[in-house]
Formats: sequence, structure tokens, C-alpha cells
Amino acid sequence: MGITIHIQGNLKDKSEINSFIEELTDISKTMHWEWQVLDEDWSQPSTAKLKRTNNITEITGNLALKGISINLHPKCESLSLFFDSSGCLTTPMAVVLLNEGRIKKENVYSTVKTQFTPPDVHISIIKLLKYLKKRYIPDLKVEDEGGYWESEDKQVLTGKIKFLNEKLDMLQDMLSNMDDENAGQRSAEQLADIIEEKLKGL
Repeated sequence: MGITIHIQGNLKDKSEINSFIEELTDISKTMHWEWQVLDEDWSQPSTAKLKRTNNITEITGNLALKGISINLHPKCESLSLFFDSSGCLTTPMAVVLLNEGRIKKENVYSTVKTQFTPPDVHISIIKLLKYLKKRYIPDLKVEDEGGYWESEDKQVLTGKIKFLNEKLDMLQDMLSNMDDENAGQRSAEQLADIIEEKLKGL
């Protein structure tokens, strides 16, 4: 639950990937954003998989991804702009799930949640995406739960953030007021059913 931006798209020209990375790095430096570059060999097949050791899960193998991940704000998820060897926007976890046959490529989205950041962070991401659509990713598809991609209206965005924060606060109050003694006697399914019923009333 939270305001999230979902994106899909393909580089118009894979040969521009280095320019893409360099330009996004320069933008990040100028804006004082943290960033991390991924520059793996596209000529090698992806062998990425999940490895679990001592309750730690990590991705191992070759992701075969190139791109950049940008951290705009401490309370914002990273904006991941990674591309596979076909120039398709994807994520490391999606690569693993694709390798395991658990998802289809057309269902892969890169997402970034902005719910707990100032609205200007969300706006900065949307403005950056609009530029990338013009310059590098002409088929970029954006689903903006904050409504700013379509409206470019800050009031629309802040209204949605405020509404959802109020509902999250109500949910937190509801959960904290549940009878802890009885809750311990209920199964996870019973608790989920109770929470679902209470959510319908929010």
C-alpha cells in the first residue's frame, strides 16, 4: 500500500546505453542523488538465480544488465533503470523470476514507491521519466498512482498522498487496538480475515 510509479519500456537504440548511463550519472551528481551503475556483459546469457544461505537470500550469477539505480531520498525506494540485452527495462529480481519461468516478460515493471517522501521527490522522478521518454525510451509506459504523470498538478498528487496517509494511520490505529490476548489465539488466516473486514470499513 502506497503511492507507487510503475514503468515499462525499451531503449530506442541499445548503442546509446553508455550515453544513457553517463547522462543519468551526471544528473545524479548535479542533484546530489546517490547512484549505482550496473554494467554487465550483454553478450553473455543471464544465469541469475536466488541463493539462500543462513537465512540470507542473495542474487548470484550473471544478470546481464546495464543501467543505473538512483536514490533520490532516504525514504524513497531506488529508481532502477536497468536494461537487458534486448534493451528492455527490467529489474534484477525480474531477471531471476524470468529465468525461473515464474513471470512473463510482458508483465515486468520497474517500480518505485514514493509514499513517504515529500511530493517534490515524486515530481522529480516524473519529470526525469518524461525527459527519458523523449530522449531514450519513446515507448515508455508510466502508471503513476499519484496522478502527476497525467495531470502535472501538484495538488492532485498531494491530495492522493494525504488521503492514503490518513488511511494508513487509521489502519495502524485499528491494528494497535485489536485484542492482543485473543489475537494470539487466532490463526494467521483468521487474523487476515479480521483485518480484511476492517479494511472494508476504512
